[in-house]
Amino acid sequence: MIGNMDSMVQHLDAIAEHVMRKTAGELDTYPRGVTPREEVYNAGNVSLLRFISPEGVEGTPLLIIPSLINRWYVLDVTEETSFIKQFAQQRPTYLIDWGYPGEEVGHLPLSHYYHRSIKRAVRQICRQTDVEKVDMLGYCIGGTMAYAFSCLEPDLVDHLVLLTAPIDFADAGIFAKYAEYFPIEEFSASMNKMPGWLLAASFQFVQPMGLYQKTKMFNDKFESESFMKLYNAMERWIADPVDFPGKAYYELITDLYKKNLLTKGTLMTADGQTVDPSARRAKTLVLNAGKDHIAPLVTTELPASDLAPVSKVTIPSGHIGITTGRNAKDACQSAIDFLTN
Repeated sequence: MIGNMDSMVQHLDAIAEHVMRKTAGELDTYPRGVTPREEVYNAGNVSLLRFISPEGVEGTPLLIIPSLINRWYVLDVTEETSFIKQFAQQRPTYLIDWGYPGEEVGHLPLSHYYHRSIKRAVRQICRQTDVEKVDMLGYCIGGTMAYAFSCLEPDLVDHLVLLTAPIDFADAGIFAKYAEYFPIEEFSASMNKMPGWLLAASFQFVQPMGLYQKTKMFNDKFESESFMKLYNAMERWIADPVDFPGKAYYELITDLYKKNLLTKGTLMTADGQTVDPSARRAKTLVLNAGKDHIAPLVTTELPASDLAPVSKVTIPSGHIGITTGRNAKDACQSAIDFLTN
């Protein structure tokens, strides 16, 4: 009996080693984004990317604002799940790539990103496409920044999709607890950036059973070619952490998570402009995830002072699953339907 058990364990070890070696080798060949693109503008770490559309595609340009926390290509990890591929098939599609910020930008405030950088990108797009305003989609904290921009520059945004974007931080769940107890003053005094690896670890602490669940799913499905393709692509994305600029991170924790200034209408840019939700006019889709632990549904509610036209779609998914999971196509189609109506 013991001999049979030893043989079984050795057999399972051999399978696991074979699969993991194969996976590790394939990770090196996975691209950062699958849709063809070109850089049309850059300023320091920040680049404006234009995705290649079929000949004859026209319409209001779409500018995608990804989160500062992770790399942008979660929206473009495989051809089968790519939001960006679908958008680019129908309209000129652009994206701000925040790059890999280092200590040299640690002094820049959060408004440098949600106002100055986005405005530069919008101006470039307007020049290149001869339009006066753009449509916009923001994912996660990228959605928070897109929302703030639409408050500051209401004439430049026509349609706005807020994809799992936290706006109201009054009850932000476990991340509110994180913000409450994180030593932000000590961090600010000693560091010019929040290391990407530490941010990644904090997300693992939020879902301590996540690694077990992922390992179990891998064990159950590793023989599926389609599963392994997406699994490898997502592991490639997870293994590509991004540092968060120090001052911007300080303001994210204090001004948004702790003080909830955006919803209160008292958030200020570095040059003294008020981010006023009542100034917004962009037609808006709140596209959230019913199982989201990072941006719970309550955080995606817009301020009472915001009187712009708003519709809502809730997808039965999690924060990442809404972009790559079984219901991602429904989420993408909801965004397309909103943008084309």
